[in-house]
Amino acid sequence: MGIEYCTIERHSNNLHLTSPSVLLSAFPSSTPSLHLETPRFRTVMTQTEVTATCVVHSAYDAKVSWLLDGKDPTSRTPVNQASSTTQSISSNLTLPSSQWKTLNTITCRAEHRCFNTTQRTSNVKG
Repeated sequence: MGIEYCTIERHSNNLHLTSPSVLLSAFPSSTPSLHLETPRFRTVMTQTEVTATCVVHSAYDAKVSWLLDGKDPTSRTPVNQASSTTQSISSNLTLPSSQWKTLNTITCRAEHRCFNTTQRTSNVKG
């Protein structure tokens, strides 16, 4: 049984060209690893806003999304996704502490056409 490869496109922001350049790369098709970090209890109790961070370790430019108690958060919930390297993507979800205190679970989900959707869920009920 051979290794499956998925071809992806990346747009280079490092090159000073008059038109965007497209780099084609082939990587093994594998499931990324996810790390979900939630705020500490003390932070939730003392701050007005808290932030959860999800880091997706993948060679692909995955789409990161969040679920709060299994549902999509409202469009007013700030989500910041920034690619820190070509091997990982970091996404931050910021919520009012009052909303965080009502949650049971928080889920970070990574999606890309080259791998099965992967997610990590944390029980945050205090």
